[in-house]
Amino acid sequence: MPADIVPNGIKMEWNMLQNGIPVVNRMYCTQTTPVGSDDLDDAGIAATDFYNDFKTRQHSSCVLSNITVTDVSVANGQQLIIPFGTGNTGTGGGAALPANAALVASLRTAYTGRSFRGRFYLGGISTDYLVDAQHLSTGIASDLGGFMVDFITALQAVNKTLVVVSRYANKVLRVVALATEIISILVNTEIDSQRRRTAN
Repeated sequence: MPADIVPNGIKMEWNMLQNGIPVVNRMYCTQTTPVGSDDLDDAGIAATDFYNDFKTRQHSSCVLSNITVTDVSVANGQQLIIPFGTGNTGTGGGAALPANAALVASLRTAYTGRSFRGRFYLGGISTDYLVDAQHLSTGIASDLGGFMVDFITALQAVNKTLVVVSRYANKVLRVVALATEIISILVNTEIDSQRRRTAN
């Protein structure tokens, strides 16, 4: 089994544009049963609800193009693409922060090490949440943590577990990708960079 296959795994992607520049977030969940088309639908609904939460903290220049949900439990798995033409822009006020600026949620598992830690970058943030040149408000940090917890709960309700996926161990490709359950979320107020998630 190649390492790009995650046993009973589903990949969820939020594909956004800000002023024509792509911004992408990607997360994974697994389940206890083989993945079917209904499972992609369920994951898509949860991913859409999560977007509807976090877009309230984004500037209106950040636009969701689609949410793509893919069965990665097998090679060439089924894929669901959910296009958005309305209700797909940030609703935060103020001006937009620079394209690379992001609030980051650290996704923690029960284990330490790079293979067991993940990150979610919330980009497209409004200046309404800026405290100083290096920090965002405690309010938006708390909000993102709450949105993540709600997302985990929504996935659990449809037999899915949000996971960190690791394909390498000590720079060596794993025979099978390792998926580990996320058990806690940490969000601080420091502005981080999502430069690698943009075309900049």
